[in-house]
Amino acid sequence: MSTYKPTENDGLKQDGTPDKRVGTGEFAHGKVDPHSAGVEGGKTSGSGSGGSSGGDQYKPTENDGLKQDGTPDKRVGTGEFAHGKVDPVDAGAKGGSTS
Repeated sequence: MSTYKPTENDGLKQDGTPDKRVGTGEFAHGKVDPHSAGVEGGKTSGSGSGGSSGGDQYKPTENDGLKQDGTPDKRVGTGEFAHGKVDPVDAGAKGGSTS
């Protein structure tokens, strides 16, 4: 006895009703026009949390890792191996040793 597969029967169950688990092959199941969605692109609506609108937000990564007040932003990497806390030569020499 074979198993009935809605994917092989135009997305219909054995009783002829549509099986909602089977995709329609349409963008967003036909509920959204792909052209208008593309025009909207990356636009967002509503208000975000903090910052100013218009894309002119201060970015510490573009300002030597400093916040607007001049203090270092700890979220920005230093570019050093293990943030300068470990000598990479020593770490490499030890490798995978356990003791």
